[in-house]
Amino acid sequence: MAMTNFEDAFLDTETLVKKQDELEKFYLSNVENLSFINDEGLTITATRLIVKDPIAKIVIIPGRGEIAHKFYEFFYTLSQLKIGAIVCFGRGQATSTRLLENQQKCHIEHFEDLAKDVTFILDKLKIKDYKLLAFSLGGLISMDIIKNSPNKPSKAALIAPYIWPYFRLNKAILCGIIRLLGSLPFTQRMYTPHGKAYKKVPFERNIHSHNEVRYNNYHEYYRIHPNYTIGGPTFKFVKEALLKQLELFKTKFEFTIPVYVQAPTEDKVVNTNESRRFFLKHHLDPIPPKFELIEDSFHDIINESDEFRIKCLAKALAFLVEQD
Repeated sequence: MAMTNFEDAFLDTETLVKKQDELEKFYLSNVENLSFINDEGLTITATRLIVKDPIAKIVIIPGRGEIAHKFYEFFYTLSQLKIGAIVCFGRGQATSTRLLENQQKCHIEHFEDLAKDVTFILDKLKIKDYKLLAFSLGGLISMDIIKNSPNKPSKAALIAPYIWPYFRLNKAILCGIIRLLGSLPFTQRMYTPHGKAYKKVPFERNIHSHNEVRYNNYHEYYRIHPNYTIGGPTFKFVKEALLKQLELFKTKFEFTIPVYVQAPTEDKVVNTNESRRFFLKHHLDPIPPKFELIEDSFHDIINESDEFRIKCLAKALAFLVEQD
């Protein structure tokens, strides 16, 4: 399938507005919500896009705090391309068991549990030799799976992967503060300084998307379904993510599967320079990762403006689905 065919399957913003009701009905009719109980007694969930006679199937690991409905427009495009998908949610995310009494706090005890929950879903569904598409925090979870899990994807496309946080602070000082506050009993379950319960940021002040229609659609769904919302991370969550990031930077590891990375240049969530440095450091690996900058884009490619999201997502799908 040619790249132009992939791009042609995507909706521009004008068509999205016209088809909004149709897309909502499509979502309700063509997804299946799955739920499993793991050996810890936690509920781990996934959402499957049902496509008749798919030419390919992909596994999606979303970003922190994201839910299946965020992908409703993307699901519609995938269905036009005859690509099936399943979105996996580890503990603390979406409708999977949240770990604290205050369910607005995004918390984790061990970062490895997120990868374990994803592979738990894959094992339950007997999914092997899969293609992986991941966003933001899902990119860090994916790297944990690629590095440490026996059930690795055959290919992975990582969009704005959370390899290092965007933060204007010396790395050593940042690590010291996060390690300390993420370990102390009275601070590890606290929000970080910018953290709080979910609240929509006005579009003019947001750092995630240049597209007002998609941004407002995303948050309007949360207004109607407040039980799906989740707020900022705890210090323990940030510490666990940091330890996984440091593991990737400091331990010996080589890429042995094809990996394609897209990194927005205007990302204010992920430090794109650190991400670029990490992946380019592996240029002599058995299968070096392919790294591409997305000029002028914000972090949230799924909800970005047409000039960013269509080309980026089409390229990611082509990488995953087309034969080498």
